[in-house]
Amino acid sequence: MIYAVAGLRMEPAPNEMKIGTKSAKGSKSRANGAVPSREELLAAHERALRRVRGMGPRERFEALVRAGIYTSDGRLTPRYGG
Repeated sequence: MIYAVAGLRMEPAPNEMKIGTKSAKGSKSRANGAVPSREELLAAHERALRRVRGMGPRERFEALVRAGIYTSDGRLTPRYGG
């Protein structure tokens, strides 16, 4: 299952990840819920940046509103200092 946060696709939640992915060193399989390696985090970050860069300004703003960071009138929500 894919989850959407701020209008962006995210990787499956750890309890739904495939078992048997290799660690960064490729030595052992990891169990569900393991902490991702630096390489995995950087790859996920790059994928997220590519998705955001492909959005138009309005689409980016709407994603921030859906995430609860901004209100629809462009102000920060209380949680983020608004």
